[in-house]
This record gives sequence, C-alpha cells and structure tokens, in this order.
Amino acid sequence: MSTHMTIPPYVQQLVKVLRRLTPTEMGQLVQLVPELDIARVNVELSEEQEAVDYFRNAAIELTGGKLPKPSDEFIDGLTYQAYFALSEKEQDALWERIFAEEETGPYELEETDAQPGGVATG
Repeated sequence: MSTHMTIPPYVQQLVKVLRRLTPTEMGQLVQLVPELDIARVNVELSEEQEAVDYFRNAAIELTGGKLPKPSDEFIDGLTYQAYFALSEKEQDALWERIFAEEETGPYELEETDAQPGGVATG
C-alpha cells in the first residue's frame, strides 16, 4: 500500500470491524460480497505478475536478450525439454532433492583449524 494514499475514516473503521471477524464470518462476508474475493485474486495476480516480470527481466539481462533453446541445459544436467517432459510429481521431487542437498551440502560442514602436518583441531 502506498504511503502517500489517504485512507478515508470510514474505511479505517471498517478495517477495525473486519479484523474482529472469525474465519467463518469472513467467509460469510465474502459470500455476501463476492467482489471482496475478486479483489483479493486481482491483488494476488498482480503480485504474481510482478514476480514473473522481475525474473523475466533478470533472465533477459543474464542472457543478453536471447531466449533459451529447448536443448539448452536448465538444471541438474537436464535440458529445458527434458525438464518440462517430467511429470509435475517428478519436477517436485527434483526440486526437493536439490534443496535437500543444499541444506546438507558442503556449506553446512563444520570448520576446523588445520595444524602443520595435516592434524585438525577444533
């Protein structure tokens, strides 16, 4: 929300009332005023579009404006074509494995002081 935007007092009062609603009551309100749910979806789509635009621009900058070819390597030795040929379940498993390796990979190793002659202390 912009810090330059003035919020009318009646909207501020409505916010106070809405914050006291239970999840069930909020659901009932959305059933009575479906525009509330549509507004939420529009905000989510806007945020998603911002993220897509950010990563698209970052990719364009990294590649000098060239789009990748299906035969280019994408991740973990897979080409774009091979990755997108995987099922959604296989893609999820790949990402889970990659992130699991990252959490237990060499970055998590404990450092020790090495002494001359190869004897570690620590």
